Amino acid sequence: MDIDERRKVVSRYLRRCVTYSDASIARKLKREEDPNEVARWQAFREFTAYSASEMESGALDTWLTDEEGDPPPPPKIGDGSYKIDIDALGFRERRGWLASLLMPKPVVLIGTKSKSGIENIAPMSSISIVSNHPPLLSLSLSTNREGRPRDTLVNLQEEGIGSKVSIFILNADLESASAVNKTVKIVPREKSEWDFLPESPPNYDSALCALNCRVVDFYPLPEDAVGTLVILRVEEIEAPEGVDSESIPVKLFQIGFDKLGPGPSDSDWRSQIDYA
Repeated sequence: MDIDERRKVVSRYLRRCVTYSDASIARKLKREEDPNEVARWQAFREFTAYSASEMESGALDTWLTDEEGDPPPPPKIGDGSYKIDIDALGFRERRGWLASLLMPKPVVLIGTKSKSGIENIAPMSSISIVSNHPPLLSLSLSTNREGRPRDTLVNLQEEGIGSKVSIFILNADLESASAVNKTVKIVPREKSEWDFLPESPPNYDSALCALNCRVVDFYPLPEDAVGTLVILRVEEIEAPEGVDSESIPVKLFQIGFDKLGPGPSDSDWRSQIDYA
């Protein structure tokens, strides 16, 4: 491919980014989203448009040549690899590997109620979709390092099959991150984590959406794991007016084991899955 063809390919890509940005800005303005987020998109749009002009003018032709110093391709295990005995790792190192490879994951707040009527709300990221028909979720609940089981698990086991669970999906904002940090604290069974929040149980009204579920089964984890897999059936989704499955805002994610932040945004690249 000669330099003119390379220039055309890159400039076409940048112009498409500008077109996509214009459409995204229009959607955000229509939905009256955060002006700061709109401003960031506008800045990205202007920078990309300027870069496209620079590329089309030939000013960046030196960027399109095959020169020494180009970044190396990412490593692959086929390029030579080593194996790690996972059981030989310490707790933090093992946790770090798994988190780096399998996160980020959405972090949610889960509301339950004890048999004595104490409302509980706790942050979780160990939740997964295991079936679409019927709509089933799995939630892994373990004991802490002192051997105390999570109040969420105790509440569900007390009530048994059919007990109700509310899963609150969180917006990617500092208010949600603060709620996670407030409710992650360990409190006595007779206390409620809701006391740390401005919201009143059983509904966390600041949530992006809520999944109302019921417990359908419990499975103790195998081997030496100190936890239980809870299977939940989704019975109802509560969403704010104007939000549907195609317009869910950015959610709060757990990144690694000790950070919170927004997940992939509209500006990230996408690759279409070909099911044919």
